[in-house]
Amino acid sequence: VLPVFDCRLICNLRRTHMFDFFKKRKVGAQDATHARTDVEQPVDHDSLVAQADALVSRIESAEGKDKAALLDKRGELLAKAGEADTAIAAFEQSIATHLQMGKAYRGLTSLYNMKRREAAEAGDDAAMKLYFDKLQDLMQSSKDMFRGK
Repeated sequence: VLPVFDCRLICNLRRTHMFDFFKKRKVGAQDATHARTDVEQPVDHDSLVAQADALVSRIESAEGKDKAALLDKRGELLAKAGEADTAIAAFEQSIATHLQMGKAYRGLTSLYNMKRREAAEAGDDAAMKLYFDKLQDLMQSSKDMFRGK
């Protein structure tokens, strides 16, 4: 005995759910509230640097994962402020403190690529090689971490 289905129910399900996967979503008023607003706001360099500097005393007294999280936050603030070299130092210290994938790896990847691109535009082969090698070391470190080495 085969089950009897209501054809209207199946047709309705097809219309509403089956083919929605491939449709592009329209950004409406509801989705606009979830949109990123940090891109639209101007960056206040001095405020971001002051926030990053305020973390220094907490970083010095913290240990392990807490210290790495504070260093990640400091690196993010400095990167947002445009202080790439200081942000790189904070992210590198975070990885040295507690080896884990996350904000420090993403931040360093982005900053190393930016510095390598700037060096390429300036024609500085030594700096290009330096940041390329740093990227390679970072990628190898992440591979080793995934492999459990």
